[in-house]
Amino acid sequence: MPTQVYRFLRGYTLDPGFSTQLDTMTINDTVYRVRWEDLQDENQKDTPGPVGEYFEVIDIDPPSNCYYAPVNLNAIEVLSQNGLKPSEGNPQFHQQFVYTIAMKTLMHFEQSLGRKLIWAPRAVYENDKFVRNEYVGKIRLYPHAFRAANAYYHRDKKAILFGYFKASLQIQGTNFPGGAVFSCLSPDIIAHEVTHSLLDSIHPRYMEDTNRDVAAFHEGFADIIALLQRFTITDLVVKQLSNAQGSLDHFTVLGELATQLGSALANGRGALRSAIGQRNDDGQWERRKPDATLYQSKAECHERGSVLVATFFDALIKVYNYRTADLFRIATNGTGVLPQGAIHPDLAQRLAEEICHIAEHLLNVAIRALDYCPPVDINYGDYLRALITADIEFAKSDEKIYRVALIDAFRSWGIFPGNVTTLSEESLQWSAPDLSEKQEKAMDALAAFLKTRVRDLNSISNRHEVWQKSQDIQRDLHHLMVNEKSAVLGDEWGDLLDKLGLGTKSIVFKDHTGTVIYKNPKVDTPIEIHKVRPAYRVGNDGLVLEQVIVTITQSITVEVDQGNGQTQPVKFRGGSTIIFDSSKDFKLSYVITKHIGSNARFLAQLAYQLNSTAGQDASFTDSMYGNNTGFENINFAHLHFH
Repeated sequence: MPTQVYRFLRGYTLDPGFSTQLDTMTINDTVYRVRWEDLQDENQKDTPGPVGEYFEVIDIDPPSNCYYAPVNLNAIEVLSQNGLKPSEGNPQFHQQFVYTIAMKTLMHFEQSLGRKLIWAPRAVYENDKFVRNEYVGKIRLYPHAFRAANAYYHRDKKAILFGYFKASLQIQGTNFPGGAVFSCLSPDIIAHEVTHSLLDSIHPRYMEDTNRDVAAFHEGFADIIALLQRFTITDLVVKQLSNAQGSLDHFTVLGELATQLGSALANGRGALRSAIGQRNDDGQWERRKPDATLYQSKAECHERGSVLVATFFDALIKVYNYRTADLFRIATNGTGVLPQGAIHPDLAQRLAEEICHIAEHLLNVAIRALDYCPPVDINYGDYLRALITADIEFAKSDEKIYRVALIDAFRSWGIFPGNVTTLSEESLQWSAPDLSEKQEKAMDALAAFLKTRVRDLNSISNRHEVWQKSQDIQRDLHHLMVNEKSAVLGDEWGDLLDKLGLGTKSIVFKDHTGTVIYKNPKVDTPIEIHKVRPAYRVGNDGLVLEQVIVTITQSITVEVDQGNGQTQPVKFRGGSTIIFDSSKDFKLSYVITKHIGSNARFLAQLAYQLNSTAGQDASFTDSMYGNNTGFENINFAHLHFH
């Protein structure tokens, strides 16, 4: 087996301002290890900046009407010192750092998911009509795209744009009043934005804002990934735990996101968001305590997303406290109470090893859980079930610490999934539906169809070829399910579709008074095959789990009476994520559905979309939907503007 070769690149551990403080300057310069790949420089390609397989850095600065000379990461003077030295004033380092953190984030996703990532395709329209999907090989990274306190993923441009701005004139944190602040120098912001692009590639329908959790999930999940990556940097964790007596109930920078940008804003009080604690009215940091009312009351997506982040890190701390209780007993002769001051370096090292291991496990499971989520209309309860399922698959022989901690944390923060009778892991784990003999025959025919085609896909390493072959398989599968279903899949195919969350029978939607607002005697809406991808995942026990993930969706349009003689079109989707175990002759493992015929889900989406959900902020909804004529994609340029 060939040895993986890496490129070593220097960069900030936290934000640049921490390099100007005595207590953090020694830990704010680290060396990142990213996968080695051939990079093109300006002598090989007209596009400036590092250009690899997944990303291309383009350092055009429109506000200054210039572009900056690209860094050549293959130059001997750069390679010999593990990349350029971190510098706020060097645009070439900005390019290097954006590329480094983007690649680091991508590596975590590919390792967790067990496959190469393919970016969401570009939709091509002619005369306002969709024509085709176009392969996207690289996401473009613009380190100096505009002047504003913002950074965002632009879905149509397939680009991530980073802004820069002048800090406010107040003296706050490490900022120079009125000085330049670059969002492209924050590892948290880079990882956050890259995560948005990766999530869009895995679940493109999560860009459709169908309930209060969808945009919040995008924001919360991106924060979770950014912060968990920080917890895997051992030197940083050792220093912070040493100063905090090994406890995460005391203030550390580990749970603080984008501190420099947050401090630079007018009236800023520190980090942009905090996962573990927060400042009270007196400016004192306090550990966040679970509050089951926040999930019900918070509607703005960052506030609601912070509930998911707090829940996740509550679980992390529960596992950490459980796993390190023995170390504290040994260090304190059984009292569990450490003396004031920094703890012994050996104890700090051991505690750091524990929390880095925990963070790595949770990072893996958080990403892997995406494959166990429904393809549309995600909510926090769905994600909890996906986390439990992913952890069972990842660590079947584990002592269940992570699963119990996650369940306990979600319960403490008032987040409960639907359609379960208990909070046991057996109830929360997704399952395959009970099928009749004829339905099983139809499913076996579907599996047999996929088996030979997916085998061909496994032998391809080029991402463009993988995408093309996947498109062929998806097209053939669509043809089978729509045009040849009776001949190949049998008479029970319609009933099986119902098990998959899709509709071929009558769908009736009624309002809360029982009045019929939609009736379709026969659903003939075509289905969409979003994904057919194999995945090879390695569990904690070293065993390889071979799976094939298929996602299918369907949509209908309902003309809703607005009460003034006019109707408004409302699009409603259903579908499922279907997972086969390819190591067991394509045995059906899981079917995770959002049924197209769910009356309750339709009414909930309608209430949210028409801005009638209790507590919904009208300005937030308007920014998502424009003038509310059907849902639109989440606009990250609006969401991330400060």
